[in-house]
Amino acid sequence: KKYLGRVQAGIHRADHIVCISAFTRQTVLQHLQTHGKPVDFIYNGCNINEFAGFVTPVYRPSRPFIFALGALVPKKNFHVLPCLLQHNDYELVISGTRHKEYEQQIVQQAVLYGVAGRVRFTGEISEENKYWYYKNCTAFAFPSLAEGFGLPLVEAMYYGKPAFIAGGTSLTEIGGDLAYCFDRFEPEYMQQVFEKGMLHYYNTKPVQAIRERALKYSWDQAALDYLSVYRKLL
Repeated sequence: KKYLGRVQAGIHRADHIVCISAFTRQTVLQHLQTHGKPVDFIYNGCNINEFAGFVTPVYRPSRPFIFALGALVPKKNFHVLPCLLQHNDYELVISGTRHKEYEQQIVQQAVLYGVAGRVRFTGEISEENKYWYYKNCTAFAFPSLAEGFGLPLVEAMYYGKPAFIAGGTSLTEIGGDLAYCFDRFEPEYMQQVFEKGMLHYYNTKPVQAIRERALKYSWDQAALDYLSVYRKLL
């Protein structure tokens, strides 16, 4: 309620409202009073930093791995991921600010599925480390339940990686039909989605199409779109 109050105060002051995705726009219209003011959406851009000579990540997996990135908080939903390590020899590398209580929940799930030795937490990482993990991961997993845009998804797609995302937020909008979606989180269902998704990825080799979709989220395009809004207001 307090947060919505702050956002609502901003809307009261605004002449034009811009959201970062169609999903976010719909959320604003559902939960806030816009008083008939124009509400548009303009996608964020994405800056990709590459470090071709970097080969010393803070943790180097010894086998193929799934990469996940984000603060270790419940809304990121990372605790559903350990089940994906069954029926394969993958590791799961999770990078982001560590919060012990939620991290323990992830560990408990890993223990439940007998894969605790293949789940690694790196904590926060540098841009160089992030580059290495994106470039070298077998797949990217982002099952977040609360995303208004989903920058890590765009970053992973830039490297042509198969991305496995949660439905119900902006992520399906950003990834389109080039990302694989978990519509629910029962372990057997998630394992099926993952296995079928990886098989599809290897059979169709959509690397270039995935990369091209990522490249459309540019700050140059965002700047042009915002300029158009400003001109309407002058």
